Amino acid sequence: MSFSDQKMQNLLKKQKYQLYGKNTSVKKCRWTHNALRENRYCYKRFYGIRSHQCIQFSPTLICNFSCQFCWRIHERDIDLPDMYDSYRNRDKDKLELMFDRPKEVIKGILLGQKRIICGYKPFVDLEKYNEAMNPKHATLSLTGEPFLYPWIPELINELKALGMTVFIVTNGSVPETLLEILEKTSFPTQLYVTLPAPGEKLFLRTHRPAEKLSAMRKIWSTLEIIGAGVPFRTVGRLTVAEGLNLVDPEGYAKMISVMKPSFIEVKGVVHVGAAEKRLPRSVMPSHKKIVSFSLELEKLTGYKLVKQSQVSRLVILTNNSYPLLIPELQSNADLLPNEDD
Repeated sequence: MSFSDQKMQNLLKKQKYQLYGKNTSVKKCRWTHNALRENRYCYKRFYGIRSHQCIQFSPTLICNFSCQFCWRIHERDIDLPDMYDSYRNRDKDKLELMFDRPKEVIKGILLGQKRIICGYKPFVDLEKYNEAMNPKHATLSLTGEPFLYPWIPELINELKALGMTVFIVTNGSVPETLLEILEKTSFPTQLYVTLPAPGEKLFLRTHRPAEKLSAMRKIWSTLEIIGAGVPFRTVGRLTVAEGLNLVDPEGYAKMISVMKPSFIEVKGVVHVGAAEKRLPRSVMPSHKKIVSFSLELEKLTGYKLVKQSQVSRLVILTNNSYPLLIPELQSNADLLPNEDD
């Protein structure tokens, strides 16, 4: 087991994380519950994703950022040594001692998902229950920075070999992993890059990277690689907090002009988990404020606002380089509610 401390493991388990092997975790998303019990789906339905068939997981608990608005527990929150220090100081040939290989990751997350879903059987439609026990989508966004996992291309290949669509959310600070994905032609279905707060001082205060001198430079490298052209769908994600980084639309527009993502998502911070102890509840922007900010981006970038979800405090803009619905998921469109949340 490569988790940093028993205290961290206990806290994660208390938060209903399923922990497997050396560094793999899976957790039930509340939208999985909503889809099973209430026929309500998360905003990813706009792309054709069915929430009850989606696994929320991470192949690593390690992150090189400590974003103030992050809902996950950070080591500094509970006075533990930073796991990233062990990672970056470790001989790269010994990474197998810290991480599970892709086949083991998948074995763990499928087992974890079945454990999460099995208790619903007496209470939900049997057909929907069976669908949930056979997930069709994987989202690498639970915790940690997925691009720190050493076998991301192989993991993508293994997931897609199971017939799953793959969304990955990265903070953009590991451009070498992106280059490896391109070199090995192991493409995710959709790659999210969380756009940092514009300006060096605000970036450091908001995201608190472990490598303060190089983090922003590496993010710009990631944006430039994507902007030069990649053969898969990309999203520039703004995770915005009132009084923190919900500022300077021109700064975000500059990043968007370099990245040229297929879509822009503006997502309001939710005051949950460990973020409750770092920031006041007032950081949660209203949906009206998010829409207003998105309309400013629309004017500055030429992207068009096409979808919004009030309950998720999220807006999607597009440049129409890809259809909103993922082609292989078009058949799901008739199965999902069309109205906003």
